[in-house]
Amino acid sequence: MKKFFVDKENMSNATIQIVGDEFFHLSKVLRTQIGEKIVCLCGDDYIYNCTVVDITKTFASAKIDSKEICLSNPKSNITVFQGLPKGEKLEMIIQKISELGASKIIPFESEFTIAKNNAVKMERLNKIAKEASKQCGRSKPLEIGETINLLNIKKYLMNYDLILFLYENNSILNKINNINEKIINSKNIAIIIGSEGGFSERENDFISTLAVEKISLGKRILRTETATIALVGYLSFLTNN
Repeated sequence: MKKFFVDKENMSNATIQIVGDEFFHLSKVLRTQIGEKIVCLCGDDYIYNCTVVDITKTFASAKIDSKEICLSNPKSNITVFQGLPKGEKLEMIIQKISELGASKIIPFESEFTIAKNNAVKMERLNKIAKEASKQCGRSKPLEIGETINLLNIKKYLMNYDLILFLYENNSILNKINNINEKIINSKNIAIIIGSEGGFSERENDFISTLAVEKISLGKRILRTETATIALVGYLSFLTNN
């Protein structure tokens, strides 16, 4: 069924107005007709089953027929602190970790990041997160935080049960499966993954002073996008997320 994100302010107990880009998608791209059944999402825990009752030049109105709990939303909180990757890799990461159940991503700059903050287009990234949510059935899109500097990360790591630090020079003895029990018993998990250039020794020393679990994903060095997607998938599997 066709899905559309709406703002809470455009909802009442009985009706929903669809405006902006979502209205354009409804009317011009999908050519939705009055009387069609659609699903509306507003970023809360519910999906709203609706019927289109009016289409004007600037908005569409839909009657709320019923609402139900969205079972596809993440059950655990997985936050990804992601070193800014080059090109369109961040867009792909957002798309895939949305499908795999991450709750939030916070990009960061570090010594070896090539991409810089001015390359991060928040409006486009949020649109990608919403499209990924529609595709996989989530009603709550992945939250995308503003880009931070790695050396300021400590204040963002409060209130996590478990913080995982992936560093390419971690010993393979620190295998991720050694801490499966900790993962299973954690509801709020943060992971720190570097960009293509990885971390400097200075940054490794800094992060090591924090309450982190230094882990390895094995003998092979993975691309940053591969490591992020693989780890989020692994965590979601273990936590039934």
